[in-house]
Amino acid sequence: MILHPLDTSDNKMIRTVAHLLSSRQFRERSRQAVVEGRRIVEEALSSGASFRYVVYSSRFMADPRNKSVIARLQAQSVRMLYVTDRLLDSVSGVETSQGILAVVDWSLPHQDYFPETVGPALFVVAESVQDPGNLGTLIRSAQAAGAHALGVTRGTVEVFNPKTLRASAGSVFRLPIFHLPDDWVERAVEQGMTLRTTDVSGHHAYDAVSWTQSVIIVLGNEGNGLRWATEHGEGVNIPMAPTADSLNVAVAGSIILFHAVSERRRAGIFQVPLDVV
Repeated sequence: MILHPLDTSDNKMIRTVAHLLSSRQFRERSRQAVVEGRRIVEEALSSGASFRYVVYSSRFMADPRNKSVIARLQAQSVRMLYVTDRLLDSVSGVETSQGILAVVDWSLPHQDYFPETVGPALFVVAESVQDPGNLGTLIRSAQAAGAHALGVTRGTVEVFNPKTLRASAGSVFRLPIFHLPDDWVERAVEQGMTLRTTDVSGHHAYDAVSWTQSVIIVLGNEGNGLRWATEHGEGVNIPMAPTADSLNVAVAGSIILFHAVSERRRAGIFQVPLDVV
């Protein structure tokens, strides 16, 4: 049977994709998000994400390696919509579509306390991080380094923002992520957590303090500062060349994360991923 691709935007699924890509309110109300590209679709598939449907075009099918992805989706009875390259390009949120996108169900749990871990905990908190690319990169680095989970506070950009999803490269489906209440700092202190953040005026370099205890690496909007840093947290600095001013939050967080994990590994502390948050 010859399958003719759809070439009109007058289609409910296509209209929904366009609405999800453009409206945070619609994403939050419908609890759905759009993921684009082979890698992130595969990550969603492998992680057991709930697919509403997949839109793909001949561009995706032109690569023989991609046929296995379609076969996996069909094996799970995912609804498929075959469209022209032109139509997919017109609705895609990226400059050059890879020929596949998916609509998935999503929701982030609200966590009052940080979950228990096997051994000393390593958490990351995104405090009022407003750039979606930075948040996505932090998620990717936290997952790659082996952090137990990442918490987001009010004022932080939406985790399922299309740009955040792309920057995370699929790690958003591999790392436990949850919303934190406004009083999360006090609750973390009650749990005996050490709170650390990057601060150009921090008294200690990041590699001159211990990272083997239960620690939360807090990364936030450098322009506005971190409201709790002087009262509850310890600021550490990242030594830089005199001609450098600062690092963006994603780069700073990645440096500290991998240093902390390296030190913990030398101390015999190996991360055990959380199954459920």
